[in-house]
Amino acid sequence: MDNRNIIWVLVIAVIILVGVIGFLGFTILSNNSNNTTNTTNNTTDVVENQINTSNNKSVSNGTAAVKITPAKAKSIASNYLASTEGWENTAAGNPSLKGDVYYVPIKVTKEGQHSVGTVIGHVKVDAQTGQVLGIEVITIE
Repeated sequence: MDNRNIIWVLVIAVIILVGVIGFLGFTILSNNSNNTTNTTNNTTDVVENQINTSNNKSVSNGTAAVKITPAKAKSIASNYLASTEGWENTAAGNPSLKGDVYYVPIKVTKEGQHSVGTVIGHVKVDAQTGQVLGIEVITIE
């Protein structure tokens, strides 16, 4: 085997290893619970039915421990968009944590006024309670 083939084999092995580690990390961070969402007056409360009652994990953002995982924040935002009029043809993206608030991008899923994948706003989700704090709309000119 020449050096070029060895390098290609190593690159492919590293890519596969990174993918497996990413998948395992996401699986571990996902919370194993059944959620029901109650939406009233543009606020969303999440009721958790824990499968494993000893599973009291929290995520640290460097300043304070938060109770809601990024996956849960995305799920809350997705349910909120689905139940709120005017947000058809959109989906929740991957959240980012700023302080005690998750900012979940709102992405276009069907081409119309904007291209598919365009971020047109953010759903703000409280990282402690899971309550939707509102929507920030991005003005695109």
